[in-house]
Amino acid sequence: MSGMPADKAHRSRLSSLMRVLLGVSVAIVVLSYLTSPRYPRSRADRLVCLVNLRSLGAGFALYADEYGNKYPSLGQWCDLLAKRFVLEEHFHCRAGEKKSRCDYAMNPHADPCCAPDVVLLFESQGGWNLSGGPELLTTERHKGGGVLFVDGSVRWIKPEEVIGLTWVGEKDLPAELRNGRRPQNDGEAKYWLENMIWYHRFTTREIQAAMGLSERQIVGAQEKSGIRSGSRPVRGDDAPLLVLPYPGGRHPRIGFLEGAVDPQRETKFSVFTPWDPNNYVVVDVPEAIWSNLGLTYLAHTHIDTIWTKQGIELPKLEWNRQVDGSLDIRRKLPNGMAFGVRAVPSRDAVRMEMWLDNGTAEKLSDLRVQICVMPKMAAGFAAQTNENKVFTNPYVACRSADGRRWIITAWEGCQRPWGNEDCPCFHSDPKFPDLEPGQRARLRGWLSFYEGTDVQGEFARIEATGWRK
Repeated sequence: MSGMPADKAHRSRLSSLMRVLLGVSVAIVVLSYLTSPRYPRSRADRLVCLVNLRSLGAGFALYADEYGNKYPSLGQWCDLLAKRFVLEEHFHCRAGEKKSRCDYAMNPHADPCCAPDVVLLFESQGGWNLSGGPELLTTERHKGGGVLFVDGSVRWIKPEEVIGLTWVGEKDLPAELRNGRRPQNDGEAKYWLENMIWYHRFTTREIQAAMGLSERQIVGAQEKSGIRSGSRPVRGDDAPLLVLPYPGGRHPRIGFLEGAVDPQRETKFSVFTPWDPNNYVVVDVPEAIWSNLGLTYLAHTHIDTIWTKQGIELPKLEWNRQVDGSLDIRRKLPNGMAFGVRAVPSRDAVRMEMWLDNGTAEKLSDLRVQICVMPKMAAGFAAQTNENKVFTNPYVACRSADGRRWIITAWEGCQRPWGNEDCPCFHSDPKFPDLEPGQRARLRGWLSFYEGTDVQGEFARIEATGWRK
């Protein structure tokens, strides 16, 4: 007697059973909505669309389970799923064209090994075995569109959220785009495009690296928001110094790049010079934190910290942007230790503050912090030398090539004023007092610009402001 092997027969029966159960569940849920006067037709159509996507997602999962953890091929995905895994009625959206056999498209970059948030299927204008990217996603039927992700979840995407979708897995991105931060909606995209185009004057390639988006997505977002390089608002003469989160995508160093692999942007902010709105310095705070535990935090990935040695990856964060132009951020480390930074601009300086909390059960000591100021993008300050720097603890000043302008920084508790001529950069690195469990300590910092030749006199003027209090 001939027949299929027992295990395949079992899977076939399971597939058939799941198809029946899915069909019944769809009918029950949809009918309950359609017969209720509380729910309009548009909402019922959305529900059908999301249930369809869940059914298709189950079909993809069953197919991958049976065929070596692979999805059906792009040119046949509808044929292969409809043959054994999904009822054909689930390929059609109620709000779609009646003549359309399938109202969904497959992302060609999706595979079962992708990150869970990568798009697998999405609502499209229709076409059997259709595949493509965000240009095919339609949001016209229900003022939004249904999307299925690799992890099997489904979500209703508003039009302004389309830009936040992930279409390519990390392993498929070019190396220079893998540290990009994708905006989650049109509002975020608009903010970062203003940041990069108006102020940091990034190239399209640099924007790609910062945002992790394709050139087509960037051009579309720019056209949608109407951002052009020449439309930057003019700041008033009495405005405070401009402080913005540094977006990444362009390395703020010239040299010593082997010492800054995959730099994290959440520690970096830009301060624009008062003499040229296109010039800025990048402050990296904190670049690193040491303690009696070892290297406790690092804003790069070239040296192991106590966390990377344990295989722990810290989550990516963003600066909190306040209405007064200030920035702040807080990070809690896996052992309960926490730190935070605040930068508040005024007309004459940026006043900074950093705090440390000992949320561990043990005393913390040797709490040294490295804080880097990088002047690469300030014209006249980028010479790779320490000959243009003055170190008068806690003040460190970098002089322009013409000798008339200065960038000055200082930190309370400075235990090491120094410069790295290869980057180039300069530091006023502080040390926190030892902390018992439950204790917090704060240190204040300063950054300003000076035009003149008496830098020691400027140090005295800054000291008289009482910035450490």
